[in-house]
Amino acid sequence: MDNTLDLKAGQPTILLADSDIDQLDKNALTLQEIGLFNHLHAENGSEAMAMVKNFNPEILILSQDLPDIPGLSILSMIRQKEESAKTTVVLYANNVNSKLLIRAGRFGVDNILKHPFTSEEFQKKVIETVLGPKDPQARQAERLIGRCQEQMNKGQYEEALQTCNEILDIHDNAEVFYNLGYILSIRGKFEEALSYFKKATRINGHHAKAFKQMGLIYQTLGRVDEAQRCLERAADLHLTLREENEAEEILNTVLTLRPDTTNVYNSLGIIYRRQGRLDEAQLAYEKALKVHPEDENIYFNLSRVYLDKDEKARAQESLKKALLLNPGFVAAQDLLRATEIGFKLKTGEQ
Repeated sequence: MDNTLDLKAGQPTILLADSDIDQLDKNALTLQEIGLFNHLHAENGSEAMAMVKNFNPEILILSQDLPDIPGLSILSMIRQKEESAKTTVVLYANNVNSKLLIRAGRFGVDNILKHPFTSEEFQKKVIETVLGPKDPQARQAERLIGRCQEQMNKGQYEEALQTCNEILDIHDNAEVFYNLGYILSIRGKFEEALSYFKKATRINGHHAKAFKQMGLIYQTLGRVDEAQRCLERAADLHLTLREENEAEEILNTVLTLRPDTTNVYNSLGIIYRRQGRLDEAQLAYEKALKVHPEDENIYFNLSRVYLDKDEKARAQESLKKALLLNPGFVAAQDLLRATEIGFKLKTGEQ
């Protein structure tokens, strides 16, 4: 069986949504085995909705049993938008019954899989759902992409360079352009590398690695403004994907360029708080306020750290400062009211 997919239109963006992290990782590995590498991960329905809004994935692979918004409810919301009509959807559920099948058909589910399933069953279902008309060139491109990735992983850059050029003779591909840029950058051919990274981001505007590499090259070349712009874009993408370690590393690089960048400290505060590093989160927000003392959002985020540290009075003080700056700040009003009646209200960072 030829378990490869037609990539002549380029790598599709695929959203995987499941509250089971092990299942997410297993699904991602299976997709890589059939030549699909561009994945987004969501652990609940709210994250999945945000991913759809921000990244417009072409393929959704959803668990019906997400804890907050079930898979079909997500589809019922996104199908209201005309542009979602072309989105391919694979749904899986613990209980596949006639009622679910009827609703799935109504919301345009392309295929349904009963959970639990094996990797082979998942692979077969994805292939039969996503597989478009095949031609020899498409199959050849898929094989070459797999070979190129293997060569890059082994550090066989000369061989990878040749394979990349063979792929581009067939069609453009963001990951291939990224690989070319990476190989040229380690050889010190920075301007050529930049041109390939830019091509990668034109095909895939969410290619965090390409933005990061561009930023590092601009940093090497002393082009600070361009370096900051690209690095912050890369960090934002990693943060959206909840890849906190990658985002933190990049944000700290930005601080070596511009030590007084408010939004970097604010983003670091968000990362540290998510990871339970509350003292570091507090310090990051305090640094942000030294640079920009009139940003109500930073006071709001700082208040959440105080609440996590059970410092209610300081949280209220921070919220009141946010409201002095912006009396119409509804989230701050709600959180202050909640603290005053003895509750901690879960709200998102601003």
